[in-house]
Amino acid sequence: MEIVESILDIPVQDPPEEEFSSADLIWTKFGTAEHHDDVALIPYARVDEFIIGECSNVECPTRFHIERGRKRSMGSLKEYKSDEYLEYRLAFYPF
Repeated sequence: MEIVESILDIPVQDPPEEEFSSADLIWTKFGTAEHHDDVALIPYARVDEFIIGECSNVECPTRFHIERGRKRSMGSLKEYKSDEYLEYRLAFYPF
């Protein structure tokens, strides 16, 4: 399989199922010849459905670790703004 070096060359996948898992995705090798990972891009709005689908696998349920990063520290805003300063949300799981 060919290794893709630009994230812009990886197709975004949106499976039709309400909940879906890694088995429903086509994985792409991303990185360099020395170091690459299998990746799949899905719309941000479908991340929760992917996590539910992965955790529902009876044979091998997955437990995700959710991490959030913020551009500003909590309490630095004078008034609450709904995640407008969320920098990233990372969901990862070990195999």
